Amino acid sequence: MFLVVIAVLSLILAFPEPPYSLVHDVGRVIAVATAATVVPPAVALLVTRRVRGRLDEHPGEPGIGQQTFARGLSSIHALLALGQGALLCLTDWLTLCARTPVVGRWLALPGLLSTLPFLISTLLAWIALYPADRSIRQIALELQILRGRPVRPVWPLGRYLLFNLRHQVLFILIPMLLLLATRDAIYVYEQPLRQLALRMVRGPQPGRDAARLLNGFELLPDLLLGAAAVLVALIAPLILRYVWVTRALPDGPLRDRLVSLCRRLRMRCRDILVWHSGGMLVNAAVMGVIPRLRYVMITDAMIEQLDDTKIEAVFGHEAGHVKRHHIACFLLFAFISGCVITIMRTRLAGQSELTVQLVSAVVGAGLCFKWVVLFGWISRRFERQADLFGVRTLAAAGVPCQVECALHSADNPGQGLDPLRTARPLCRTAAHIFGDTLNDVARLNGMAPEARSWRHGSIASRSRILQRYALDPQAALRFERSVRRMKLAIVLTALALGLWAAWEMNLWALARAILAAAV
Repeated sequence: MFLVVIAVLSLILAFPEPPYSLVHDVGRVIAVATAATVVPPAVALLVTRRVRGRLDEHPGEPGIGQQTFARGLSSIHALLALGQGALLCLTDWLTLCARTPVVGRWLALPGLLSTLPFLISTLLAWIALYPADRSIRQIALELQILRGRPVRPVWPLGRYLLFNLRHQVLFILIPMLLLLATRDAIYVYEQPLRQLALRMVRGPQPGRDAARLLNGFELLPDLLLGAAAVLVALIAPLILRYVWVTRALPDGPLRDRLVSLCRRLRMRCRDILVWHSGGMLVNAAVMGVIPRLRYVMITDAMIEQLDDTKIEAVFGHEAGHVKRHHIACFLLFAFISGCVITIMRTRLAGQSELTVQLVSAVVGAGLCFKWVVLFGWISRRFERQADLFGVRTLAAAGVPCQVECALHSADNPGQGLDPLRTARPLCRTAAHIFGDTLNDVARLNGMAPEARSWRHGSIASRSRILQRYALDPQAALRFERSVRRMKLAIVLTALALGLWAAWEMNLWALARAILAAAV
């Protein structure tokens, strides 16, 4: 869901006006907005009816209903993305919101108003899905009773909506609103900002050269917005820890184990937080690129339902995203899209409207392929690599090996070496514990282990792959090398496109002139 939210808000951020305005009449625009708002909740009602029917038909096989629910969610997310994308790109909805009396005078308010159909549609879809979600979670509740673990009642509708709003919308909407306000401020105060920059470089001849270049620098607003985006990305974890209800993990044996594990992994973070979900979500997450603004979060349900060793396994998985630089690679992946758009805009300057629209459509299709296909493919491999790191973390934490494996074999000459190194084999016992942890997390969240996930892959397939890699160290090593090559390709592509975009924007000449003025 969060990718749908990002896509919709990115369109609002990127296009103050619709790029392909085909519907101009106000009545028709409102009709399109109404259709985009109503269709996903209507489909959600059908999904709920089908899920509950499947659960009633197959009471002994809840996985059938769970998979139906997962597929239904994917369909609703696709409808939300397509409907809102059409509304924003093909109608005058953005223009209508910007021209609304009073609203158009305030920073970020036109953009916020344009999100209303999406927010209302999402809220109605959640209301329609609640009975199915409740039935799925009731199954997980019965599992908790069988495990002899603490049990909390399934959340009521109000808490369900509030939780989804906080964790699927607001944690993206709030940073994006900061960027929307920045964008609007830059466009409103563009001339004063240019004058300020000119005063900074005005003076002798080098300063006049810089002033001339800066005065003709049409992409200055985009450059300033890019700098603001970097700043927001850095401070976002500080904001999100309050959007998501969290508190510091209390002192005790679990915190001591996790802090010790951080030292062992050489992973720095600002704090380890308990992520409050009302006992309904068994999950963990890591936020932040730089250590001083990085948080690792573990849900209350995970602490209640899993033993400390399995919590260490999940913690190791999240640490793997940090230690294997997945967050940085995802940011570079997004940076590549920004560079492509910048290059396209500079190259299309002065071209005919038809040429601009055709090239924009081709580039847009390419970016859709990049985010829908490539992003999912990369994400699944990053998840698998983080799983491997989680297994290695368990071995490094001292989980006793109970079966013969390549890592702890008696004739292994490198037995004392660091198990965290990618060249080292996996401990079979640690791989088994980690796979068991994945299955526990899936079932406690009401997910079928065989259910496919676009970003993560199925839990069952991830568990099987870990067992295979534990038996075949060379296969694990080949996989690690393939991911390393993939990361290198992302870095080199980002570097090449970044240099190309800087050249197209004439940043090199501007930088030389400013440096000459400073000297």
